[in-house]
Amino acid sequence: MDVLAIELNALQFLQGSFTFAFVLISLILGLIIILKYFQYRKRQYILVGITWIFLVSPYWPDAISFLLILITGEPLPTVFYFFIANAFIAPLHVTWIIVITDFIFKEKQKVVLSVFSAEAIIFEIAFLTIFFIDPTLIGNTTANPFYVEWALFIDIYLIISIALFLITGILFARESLKADKRELNLRGWFLLTAFITFTVGTLIDIIPELTEVTIVIARLFVIVGAFSFYLGFTMPQFIKNLLIKQ
Repeated sequence: MDVLAIELNALQFLQGSFTFAFVLISLILGLIIILKYFQYRKRQYILVGITWIFLVSPYWPDAISFLLILITGEPLPTVFYFFIANAFIAPLHVTWIIVITDFIFKEKQKVVLSVFSAEAIIFEIAFLTIFFIDPTLIGNTTANPFYVEWALFIDIYLIISIALFLITGILFARESLKADKRELNLRGWFLLTAFITFTVGTLIDIIPELTEVTIVIARLFVIVGAFSFYLGFTMPQFIKNLLIKQ
């Protein structure tokens, strides 16, 4: 992954810059959601903010690499790239399931949380063990500093994570859509949009041969997902005034 900044072609520069923008937007929105805790004193805001920040963690190393290449001419070292991209995926399973079961399936929260906590711990132990034994067993770098060929178990867990986020997210959004209050309905539509657009965007990223068009489309989808997720959980007053007719 030793790529000089001047060697970044147009496709790689576009991929890096859009990824950096997405990560920056997501971190800001995630922190804003977390800060809502101090206003409402509800733990869900902390958990939701952390979940979104962790959800985009596979994009962190690309954003960091892009910035480092521009500044130093060198990308993020492979060992750090592999760790950052995968270490925070399992924890988000736990934070997100707590959020979901706080709102729906409350009576089954302990059981559901126990199951997902167990699988998260198993994956994290397996990942860290393999990582410290031999990082190359996690994945292989390519000529593109923003694309890694992950090991099969990493790919499977990523797909499972996306499916978990999408399915539970749709179930959660459905509850809001069934509510009598217009505000809850609106939240439901924003959340449904977030879960679907983020899933589509991440699935496009799995395509081995990306083009300028697919990169732009993929990043636009996940950026829309980030804002929709934020609006669905925080619903700023100006959005209420704009979209909800009194």
